[in-house]
Amino acid sequence: MIKEEIQKEGYKGSDSLLRTYLAKIRKNNIKEKQIKKVVDRETMITLLYKEIDEVTKITKEIFEKVINKFSEAKKIYEIVKKFKEIIFSKKYKKIEKWKKKAKKYKIPEIDSFINGIERDFEAVKNAIKYNYNNGLAEGSVNKIKLIKRIMYGRCSFELLRKKVLLQY
Repeated sequence: MIKEEIQKEGYKGSDSLLRTYLAKIRKNNIKEKQIKKVVDRETMITLLYKEIDEVTKITKEIFEKVINKFSEAKKIYEIVKKFKEIIFSKKYKKIEKWKKKAKKYKIPEIDSFINGIERDFEAVKNAIKYNYNNGLAEGSVNKIKLIKRIMYGRCSFELLRKKVLLQY
């Protein structure tokens, strides 16, 4: 279609020359256009758990643009960052101040998280205060449950017991 239009205007060159010329025009147009980078949700969620330097899918400049454009994202990022600071600093007394500040934003997901903290505040306080946890026991329980699911409906309890003991 383009070829016919150009030939009406007087073009007498070859098809390959026309294709080369059009490719060059397209390439220049792409460079001239402002290319927008889309930051996916997964990357933004990753930034809640990792530092910006550890995430390869996004640069600091792009992150700053996203944070400045979307005020909700900025609020969430600040709240989560402050919560992580409290946890790793072992200053559990700051959690009350953090909860008050976080509630002011009125973000439903954050409010739900705060309600969970308030339901078992003593456990959260102890998790922040002390270095030990029950992760090792939970891992063992999960491993036993996995073996039980794999063996469901097969053989006897005695075989299950032996298989669990063999794993440890």
